[in-house]
Parts: sequence; C-alpha cells; structure tokens
Amino acid sequence: MPASAPSASSHDSAPGQPLRTGPIWAAESITTLLMLLSMTVLFRLLQHPEAWLAQHVTSPSTRLMTGAVVCGLVVAALISSPLGRISGAHMNPAVTVMLWLAGKVPGGRVPVYVSAQLAGSLLGTALGRALLGSPLADTHVRYALLSPPVSRSSVLIGVGEAMATAVLLVVVLHVARRPELEDVASAAVGATLTVLIILTAPLTGSSLNPARQFGPWFMAGSPGPLWPYLVGPLAAAVIVGTAARLLPSR
Repeated sequence: MPASAPSASSHDSAPGQPLRTGPIWAAESITTLLMLLSMTVLFRLLQHPEAWLAQHVTSPSTRLMTGAVVCGLVVAALISSPLGRISGAHMNPAVTVMLWLAGKVPGGRVPVYVSAQLAGSLLGTALGRALLGSPLADTHVRYALLSPPVSRSSVLIGVGEAMATAVLLVVVLHVARRPELEDVASAAVGATLTVLIILTAPLTGSSLNPARQFGPWFMAGSPGPLWPYLVGPLAAAVIVGTAARLLPSR
C-alpha cells in the first residue's frame, strides 16, 4: 500500500540490460514481513485470553479501534521507511496490479512484487510463531488470521473486500499520481486503511490485501475459504486500474 510507486526507470540497468529487481524484491518482501510480524504481535496482545492488554481491553469495539489504528500506523511507517522508498512498499498484490494497469509499474515487475509479498507474508507469520510461541496458535489468535465476528457467506465477504479495497486503491492512485503529496502520502494511506478497517471488519474481517491473509491462513492450517480475500481485492484492482488507464485524469 504505497505512498508512491517507483518509476519505471528506478533500479533499472543500462538499456538492453535486465531490470535490477533484486533490491525491489528484497525491500518488498521485508516490508511485507514486518507488516505481518506486527500483526501477529498485535493479535497476540489483543486477542489471547492471558495477555495483559486483552484482559484490560475487553470491549470488542475498543479492540477493533485499537487494532485499526495500529494497523494504519504500521502501514504508514513502512511506506515512509527507507525500505519503502526502494520498492514503494506496496505490501499488497492488489496495489501492484492496480498500479500496473494504471501504467505506474512495468508489467515485468508484477511477478517480482507479488512473489515478494507472498513470501514476506508467510515468513513474517512464521517468524511471529517462532518469537511468540504456541500462544499464536491459540484459537483466539489463529496466527492473526482475519475473519468476520459472525459467520458470513463467502460471496458477501468477497464483495465487501472488493468495495473497501477499491476505496483504498483510489487513494493510493491519487497520491501516486501527485508527487506534491509525497510528504503526506503515507499518512493518507494509513488513515484511509484505519477507517476502512473500522467500517468493514464486522462484515469481512477487513483484510483488503491478499498478502495480509495468505501467511496466517497457511500457518493456521487453511481454516475457512481464502478465495474471497484474494478475488475481492484483485477484482477491485482490475476495475480501478483499468478505469485509471481509460479515463482522463486531471
């Protein structure tokens, strides 16, 4: 979820030489890893019955607000970090696909970004398990896996994820197209994410990011459907990215 995407020429080699994708892959995988590691710590503190914070913050709405604010701050910090400036800190396949379709990222880099994001998601969750131990596998924590508080149909989750992700992607595209917003871009994206989590968590769990859900889903033993959390955000990416390419921008 970037403040901006690296330009088509950033990290490129001389003409005729392969793109220098190594630094981009490394930066993107590490930022995604740090995002997932942060989420495992957050869920351990907020959801595990024996955690001090969980025992003192018992209101579901207060937990949701706390988690949403922390998520927004983590994403904003990673976007503005030195690593984020190398890759753009997409940390989200939907962001990468949207920026590619909008003409902001070369098509050859899409596999680089997506593979880095999925690897970072899995490694970040696994590192959280190694550092936090068995409490991360507790049924209340489930490796920071997201799900709605009450059972919802997979179709409803997918539609909700698509709609919320579309709003996030419009904000990302807006700041990516306007260099003068660079200083506030990370805050804008983080604040948008915070608000969307608060609004959509009761409906979908509010992932808005296939990479955010992939690592926890895999580490938790594949409980529940993954496809709504993949198809919804990616459908939003296709719609927003295609519209951005076809419609004139001011």
